Amino acid sequence: MRNAYILKGNHVVAALIVLTCTVGGLFIVLGPKATEKNPGVLHVGIRFADERSIEFTRFSLGGPGARIEFINNKGVVLYHYDNLKIGRNLVPIEPDNLPSGRYLARLSADEYKSVDFQVIIEGRMLNPAPSEKFSVNGRVRYNMIGVRFEPLNN
Repeated sequence: MRNAYILKGNHVVAALIVLTCTVGGLFIVLGPKATEKNPGVLHVGIRFADERSIEFTRFSLGGPGARIEFINNKGVVLYHYDNLKIGRNLVPIEPDNLPSGRYLARLSADEYKSVDFQVIIEGRMLNPAPSEKFSVNGRVRYNMIGVRFEPLNN
C-alpha cells in the first residue's frame, strides 16, 4: 500500500484560520461598497380572501395581479411596482426613486378593495409609522408588508 499524505490536525486548523481571516477581510473591505450599490428589498405577501373559491379560477395561477404605490403627502405617486402575485414578492427599494420620508403605501388589485398603510422610508429600509393602526387585512414590519385582499362585492 502506498503512503498517503495524511493531514495533521494542526495543519487543518491553520488552514481554516487563514481561510476565515481571508473571507472576513473581504467582507470588511467589500461589504460597504456592495450595500451602497444594491437596492433594499421589500417583501410583499399577497393573499386573496376568495382565492379558494370557484369564481377565483377566472384569474391565472398567480391571481389578478396586484400593485403597490408609494404616495407622498401631496398625493403624488412617486414609485409603483406592478404584477404582484399570490405569495411572496420581492420589490426593490431604490433611494434614487423613493427618497427617505413618510409615505402612504397603497396596495390594490382589480375587483378588490385597496389596502393603505402609513410607512416611513429611510434609505433602503421600510418601517411602519409609529402611530399606524393595522386593519385585519394587513400588517407592516421592517421591510415586510402582508395583505389579504377582500372582494369589492362584500
